[in-house]
Amino acid sequence: MFGFFDSSAPSSPPDPSKLILEPEESQRLILPDARVLGFAAYGSTNPSAPVVFLFHGLPGSRIVGRSWDSLCKKIGARLITIDRPGCGLSTFADRGLVDWPEDVVSLANDLGVERFSILGASGGGPFALACARFIPKERLRGTTVVCGIGPMEAVLDTVPYLSWRMMGVTQWLLKVMARNLLLPSLVRPYRIKDPSRLKRVLEDQCQTPEEKVLLSNDCDSDTNLDDAVAQYLEALRQGTGGCMHDGNVLTENWGFDLEDIDNDKVWLVHGDNDTRAPLEMAQWVDNRLGGGRLRVLKGKTHFTIWKEHSEEIFRQLVETLNVD
Repeated sequence: MFGFFDSSAPSSPPDPSKLILEPEESQRLILPDARVLGFAAYGSTNPSAPVVFLFHGLPGSRIVGRSWDSLCKKIGARLITIDRPGCGLSTFADRGLVDWPEDVVSLANDLGVERFSILGASGGGPFALACARFIPKERLRGTTVVCGIGPMEAVLDTVPYLSWRMMGVTQWLLKVMARNLLLPSLVRPYRIKDPSRLKRVLEDQCQTPEEKVLLSNDCDSDTNLDDAVAQYLEALRQGTGGCMHDGNVLTENWGFDLEDIDNDKVWLVHGDNDTRAPLEMAQWVDNRLGGGRLRVLKGKTHFTIWKEHSEEIFRQLVETLNVD
C-alpha cells in the first residue's frame, strides 16, 4: 500500500507556543492624529540601554524582532520593532516614506529615548533612509540598511534593456507592473491563515543548502521557522491592504533625494547572491550617498546574510550610541 502524502503539510507542525504573542510584543502607541502605532520590545529591559529601532521587510511585522532578542540581550541593547501602517497592529493610513520619520520620533519621545540607531531590512530599507534624511543626526546616531531595495530610478538605471526611457513611458509601465503583478505575487503566498500551510510555504521558499539549514530547529539561530510563521500571520492580520500599500509607497517617488542625506553614519550591507534585491540596487544607492557606504558579503543571499553577521551589524549601531 502506498501512503498518502499531503503536499501542503510542513516537515513538522508549528509549535503552538510560538504562535502566542507576549505582552511586550503587542504594544500600542496612540499617535497625535489618533492612529495606532504597533510595536514590540526585545533585548535588554534596562531603560537606559542603547536603543535600536528595527524596520521589518515586505511583507513583515514587528514580530521579526524575535530573531535578535537573545543577541540584543547579550550586547545590552533595547530592540524596538515597529509595524508600518496597515501591518500588524498599526492603523492603515495613506502615509508615504517622508511621513514615517514623524511616527518614529513620536514613538521615541513616548519611550523617553533621546538618541537611537535604526536598522532597515529589505523593504524596510527605504524607510530607514527616509529617517536618515529627516531626523536630525543629533538624535539618529546611525543607520544601517541590510538587503535594501532601491527606487524605480535604480531599476531603470541598473537593468540594461530598460535604459531606453521612451519619454517616461518605461517608468510608468514599471509602476503598473509592480502594483498589478509583482506586489500581488509577492504578498499572495503569505495570505494563508493556517499556520501549518504557511510553514510549508516558507519551507518551499528556502532554495540553497545554507537556507535549508536554517529550517532546522537544531541550528544555532535565536529563532526557527515557527517564529517566521508568527511574524507573517501578524503581518496580514488586517488583510493584504497594509502590505500592498507598503509596496505601492516604494514604487512612488520617494519624496527626497539620497544625495541630501547629511549623515556619515549610514551604512549598506548586501549579499552578492541576493536575488530578491539585486546587488546592483545597493551599488546604485551607495553611489548616490557618495560612495564607500556599502559592504558586500560574499555568497550571502537575502535570507542567509544574517546568520554570521547579525552581531557585528548590531554592535556597530550600538557603538554609535556610545560615542558623544
